[in-house]
Amino acid sequence: MKNNPYTRVFVKFFSVTVAVGFGILALIFLCTVLGFFGGIGDIDINSLTANASSQVFYIDSEGNERPLTTLSAEQSRIWVDSKDIPQDMKDAIVSIEDERFYTHKGFDLKRTTRAFFEYIKNKITRKPTTFGGSTITQQLVKNITQQRDRTAARKIMEISRAVNLEKKISKDKILELYLNSIYLSQGCEGVQAASHKFFGKPVSELNLAECASIAGITQYPSLYDPLINPENNKEKQELVLSKMLELGYIDQNEHDEAVAFKLNFTEFDPDELATGAINSYFVDHLINEILDDLVEKGYSEAMASKMIYSGGLKIVATVDPNVQRAMEDVFENTDNFPNSTGSNPAQASMAVLDPQTGQIKGLVGGIGKKTGNLVLNRATQTLRQPGSTIKPIGVYAPAFEYGIINPADIYEDKAITYGGWTPRNYDHKYYGDVSVRVALRRSLNTIPVQILNEMGADRSFNFLTNKLGITSLVKHETNSEGKVFSDIGLSQLALGGLTHGISVLELTAAYAPFANRGIYSVPHCYTSVTDSEGKEILSAYTESTLALSEKAAFVTSMLLKEVVTSGTGGGAQLPSGMFTAGKTGTTSDNHDRWFVGYTPHYVASVWYGYDTPQSISASGNPCIPVWRSVMTEINKGKPMASPAAPSGVKYANYCTKTGLLPGDNCGEEVSSCWFIAGNLPKEKCTSSHKTEEELKAEEEAKANEENKLVEEITVPGEETEETPEQEPTSAETEAPAA
Repeated sequence: MKNNPYTRVFVKFFSVTVAVGFGILALIFLCTVLGFFGGIGDIDINSLTANASSQVFYIDSEGNERPLTTLSAEQSRIWVDSKDIPQDMKDAIVSIEDERFYTHKGFDLKRTTRAFFEYIKNKITRKPTTFGGSTITQQLVKNITQQRDRTAARKIMEISRAVNLEKKISKDKILELYLNSIYLSQGCEGVQAASHKFFGKPVSELNLAECASIAGITQYPSLYDPLINPENNKEKQELVLSKMLELGYIDQNEHDEAVAFKLNFTEFDPDELATGAINSYFVDHLINEILDDLVEKGYSEAMASKMIYSGGLKIVATVDPNVQRAMEDVFENTDNFPNSTGSNPAQASMAVLDPQTGQIKGLVGGIGKKTGNLVLNRATQTLRQPGSTIKPIGVYAPAFEYGIINPADIYEDKAITYGGWTPRNYDHKYYGDVSVRVALRRSLNTIPVQILNEMGADRSFNFLTNKLGITSLVKHETNSEGKVFSDIGLSQLALGGLTHGISVLELTAAYAPFANRGIYSVPHCYTSVTDSEGKEILSAYTESTLALSEKAAFVTSMLLKEVVTSGTGGGAQLPSGMFTAGKTGTTSDNHDRWFVGYTPHYVASVWYGYDTPQSISASGNPCIPVWRSVMTEINKGKPMASPAAPSGVKYANYCTKTGLLPGDNCGEEVSSCWFIAGNLPKEKCTSSHKTEEELKAEEEAKANEENKLVEEITVPGEETEETPEQEPTSAETEAPAA
C-alpha cells in the first residue's frame, strides 16, 4: 500500500490541502487582527447606518441654495427599519442562515473550516458543493460590495471586512441591513418587498408562519419561490420552524400552530407602497436617477434606497420650482386636454430642459393631480412613436451636416416604392416639385424618405444614437417568436415608426442642439449628492459634446422657426414675439400627438395619447396650446434673444422652381433663406417658369397685338404710287407695346 502510486498522490494532495487550509486560516487571522482590508470598499457605511432624512435643494436665480423638499423613510417602498421587522423574522433568518450570529465576531471559524474541507472533499469526489461557510455579516459585506467572484483572495477580504464591520456597528444594525438587502425571488430585494409581493402587506404585519416562509427563500430563491414552487416553499418553511424550535426561539405550540397555518399568497398593487407626502414627478425622477447611479456605483437597490430616504444625504437638484409649478398648473387642469376624464382618459406628459446645460427644469408625467409617489412617469418611463418629430433629427439636420441637401433643393413629391413599401403624405396627396424648406414646413413624408435613402439609414441611426443620445433605438432585436426587429430603415428613421419608440425626455434633449449651437448635453436632474459629513458621493455635472456643426444647427433652426410661423406648428408662437421654433408629430395610426419646440432659454416637448395606444379623436394638435401656455409663462421676463448667424452661413436668394440661383426670367419665383455657405446652389436658373397654359395665352396675346397693329397701318382702296419709306412717329413706335 505504501508504494501504491495512487496512495502517494492522495497523501500529497491531502497534505497540500491541509497546509493551504491552515495557511488561509492564518492569513484570515492576520488580516482581522492587523486590520488588512478593514474598509468596505467605496461603500459609505455612515450613510447606510444613518437614520436621518435626506434634504433636496435647488439653486435660485441668484445662485443660492434653497430647500426644495425632504425625503423621509416613510416614503421608501423598499427599506424597513429594524423596529418594524418582526422578531420572528429576525429569529427565522438567524436560525436558518447563521445560528451563532449573536456569538461570533464576523466570521464563524467552525463553519468556515467545515465549509473549506467539504469544498475540498467535493472537489475530489466531483460532487456539487451545497454547504456555505458565510455568516450573515459576510453575506452583508457581499451584498454591500457586490463582489461575488469565487476566489480565495475575495473570501479572505470578505472575512476581514466582516470582522471590521462588526467593530463599527451593532448586531441589530447588521441584521437590519441584511434583511433589507437579501434577494428573495420575483425581483424582491429585502423582506419588505417580499412581504408585499407574496402576502400583500407590510412585513410588520407578518405572523410566524409567514416569516418562516419568506426566510426559507434565501438559500435558493428560485427553488423556494412561494408562487412558482409552493410545495418546496412549504417544506422549507417547516425546516425553518424546526430549527427555530431547536434553538429555543419558539415553543412546541407556536411551532405546531405555524406549521398548520394555511399560507395565502396574494399579489399587490405596487402603487400602494407609496406613502408619506406626495412628491412631484420631478422628485420621483430624481429619486430613480440617484437610485440607478448608486446601483451602478456598487450599492444594491435596497442599500441605495436606504441611503436616499434615511441616509442624511444632501441633494442639489436642477429643478426650477417656477417652471415645475407652471407645468403643474396647466396639467392639473383637465380642461386643457380633450378626452382626459372618464374610465379611459387620455394622458399627456412634458419635459422642460435648459438647452445650454442639459439640466432638467421641470417634468410632468400625467394629466390631473398626482396622487402617489413613484407612480408612472410618462415623461421618462414610457416610450412612444415620435412620428414626424423624428424628421429634423433623423433626416434634415444630419443631411445638412453631411452636405447632402440645402434648403432650396427640389424633390418631386410622388409615390415611390421601396421594397414593397410606398410612403404617402398625411392627406394622401402628392404635390410634385417641392423644396426641402417647404417639405419640412408642411411635414411632407415622401421627401424625407428620399433624402434618407440618399444619406443612408446607418448614418441616421448612428447620428441619433451617438450624437443625440437616443438610447431606445434597436439595431437588431429578435423576439421570442424569432421575428427580427431593427430601427435601421427608411420608415423608422424618416417617419418615426420605431420598434419601441422614444421617451419624452430623450426627444427633448435631442432637440436642444438646435438651440445651443449644435451642442448636445446629457439631460440630468441633480448636480451633486453628498453624505451627512459633506463627502461627495455622486456628481452629475454637464456632459456636453458637439452633435452637429453650429452652421447645420442654425440652418435647421431657421427652418423649424418657419414650421411655427407658417407651417404645421402654427399657434405655438409665443405672444411676446420671442423666437420660437419647433416641430409637430402625428403617427400614421393617430395614436400619438407631439409638439417639440424651443426658445433661446428652454426646450420642451409635450406628448398626448392613451396609455394603451388607440386612435385619438381630438381635433387639431392638443399639444400645441399646452406647450404654448407653459412656455409663455416660464419665458416671461427673459431677454428677447434670437439665434445669431454663425460664420459660414449666408442669407441668399434662390429660385423656388428649380432651387438654383435666380435667373433673369425667375420673376416672382424668387425667395430667400439661410444656407451653409459651402452648400449654396452653384448654377443660375435659365428657365422661363411659364406653364403650357401661360405660354399658349402669351402667344395668343402676341398674335392679337400684331393683327391689331396691321389693321391700324393699312389703308383700304385703290393702289397709289409708291412713296418713299418714312421713319415712324413716336406714337407708332410705342403702339405695339401699349
